[in-house]
Amino acid sequence: MVNNVNAQLQKLSQLQEAQKLQQKINTVNTGAPTFKQVLQDKVAGTDTGIKFSSHAEKRLLSRNISMTPDLMNRLEGAVSKAEQKGGKETLMIFDNFSLIVSVKNKTVITAMDNSAMKENVFTNIDSAVFA
Repeated sequence: MVNNVNAQLQKLSQLQEAQKLQQKINTVNTGAPTFKQVLQDKVAGTDTGIKFSSHAEKRLLSRNISMTPDLMNRLEGAVSKAEQKGGKETLMIFDNFSLIVSVKNKTVITAMDNSAMKENVFTNIDSAVFA
C-alpha cells in the first residue's frame, strides 16, 4: 500500500513538472507565429519578402555586404521591376555590389562585391536591373 501511494505521488510530481514545462514553453513562444499561422500566410500569399539562400548569406558575410533597410527597399523595388518585365533570373546591380536573384521565387541566389565582379562572366541570367 505504501509503495502504491509513493508511486501515485511520483506520478503526480511528474505531471506537475510537465505542466510547469508546458507553461514555460507557452510563455517563451508568446508573440512568435505558430506553424499554422506561417502556413496560412504562405498559402494566402501574404509573405512578400525577399529571401536569401544559404549560399547568398555566406557570400554577403564573406564579402562584408550588409543589407540595410534602405537597400532592402531598393532590392524589393528592383525585383518588382524585373517581375513586371518578365525577368526570371536577374542580375541586380547596386552601387558597391551585385546580387543574382530568382525573381519567381523572390530569392537572392548569390552576392558579389565590385572586386569579385571584375573579369567575371554571368551566366543563366535573362535580365539586369540597376537598383
